Amino acid sequence: MKVIVIGAGSSGLGAALAAARRGWQVEVLDARDIGGGTSTTSTKLIHGGVRYLEAAIKRLSYADWKLVREALRERAWMLKSHPHLCHPLPIVIPVSNSLEKAYYGLGMWLYDKLSYPKNISKPEWISKEKVYKKFPKLLSGYLGGWQYWDGHFVDRLYAVHVALFLRQRYGVDIRTHTEVVTIIPQSQGVLIQARLRKGESYETWGDYVINATGPWADNLRQKVRPGVRTRLRLSRGSHLVLSGDSLPIEMGFLIPGTQDGRLLFVLPWLEGTVLLGTTEEEVSDPVWPARVSEAEEEFLLGHLRQYFDVEHVKVQARFAGYRPLVAQKAGPTAKLARTHVVEVWDKERFVSLMGGKWTTYRQMGEDAIAAIAQMAGRKPEAGEEILSLVPDWGELDKYRQENPQPLTPDLPYTWGEVRFWEDLGWAQDIEDLVAGRWLLPLYDEAKAVQVRKMLVQKWKK
Repeated sequence: MKVIVIGAGSSGLGAALAAARRGWQVEVLDARDIGGGTSTTSTKLIHGGVRYLEAAIKRLSYADWKLVREALRERAWMLKSHPHLCHPLPIVIPVSNSLEKAYYGLGMWLYDKLSYPKNISKPEWISKEKVYKKFPKLLSGYLGGWQYWDGHFVDRLYAVHVALFLRQRYGVDIRTHTEVVTIIPQSQGVLIQARLRKGESYETWGDYVINATGPWADNLRQKVRPGVRTRLRLSRGSHLVLSGDSLPIEMGFLIPGTQDGRLLFVLPWLEGTVLLGTTEEEVSDPVWPARVSEAEEEFLLGHLRQYFDVEHVKVQARFAGYRPLVAQKAGPTAKLARTHVVEVWDKERFVSLMGGKWTTYRQMGEDAIAAIAQMAGRKPEAGEEILSLVPDWGELDKYRQENPQPLTPDLPYTWGEVRFWEDLGWAQDIEDLVAGRWLLPLYDEAKAVQVRKMLVQKWKK
């Protein structure tokens, strides 16, 4: 049986993994690069979500409670799946009075209990002296803080590495810059007509199709059933990347409340930078690339300055993405759970995987494949157990050895690496490398400009 997965982000890769490990034939199509949509603009946390736990308690929300429990289970698996890109991270919640100490302490105790038996490390109270040592620019007035643990990862590279693993291990065909134009369900399968980067047409055939396009899921649903009611509400989340010199930190820091009821995270990031995010701005249309507005930047920096002495902090990069939230009623998007929904259209052999979050991507894929198995009248198979998603880098190393010339003297990228991704078909655009393999726009916009200039001069020459 062949499954065509449309979307090579977190949910699409989860579906491809679930199908491939059961021996199914899988083809993945994406209009951009692997992980090149909203899956590369997360807050880089592998977590159950302390915000969702708080919502579960305050609103007696079973959906939030279930999400936290499921995500904490999947957190443990993700940390094992790629230890080079996924690792535990301590995070501190600052405390300024005894009431806060009791409130946050109870929350951390419950978060840890929900993690059992997949706990990372017990939450602990850390002293005022230790807090100010770890965060030297923290403003005065704190008694100490609660330290808890979650996971931290490099989302874009994780997506690319999962894709390469699937190609090497199971022969999964992943085609980037392949925009689906038409979906034609037929009695024995589904015909997909797509457009390639240079305008050429491409056709492929599968038994079933999975719509894993994140914020664009409603657009694809409309192609199959024109006029169908939309299912998603979109929320833009923006992040700033700050110079580590202007804000030195040794672990993560949680800003426990903002004027719109969100949590903000201040986290160690690439090359000694600091990641600050995220916002919650409802939007009607997922214009790509998403942009950080001036108001959102002021919002983030304003809340940061309520906790840290950083009047002249340096912003090195900015990025934003969309949360595809499944909802049918009005109300603030900040109060919507990040649970996923699998919608099945039997007649069209079409499954839409909507909502969810990076941490639960594997379970999302499992649920989508279970729905297809049911449609096909198959008994669900256990499939091969996968513990590691680290790909084999021997082929890339060979390319590097054959052409070790660096792009620029001060960066570690070689022309051999460029050729490897080109020959694989996963570097059809300069941004596939600059953003998709080297992550430069995600931590240093100035370096990204420098490397783009070098690539333009010799691109495919």
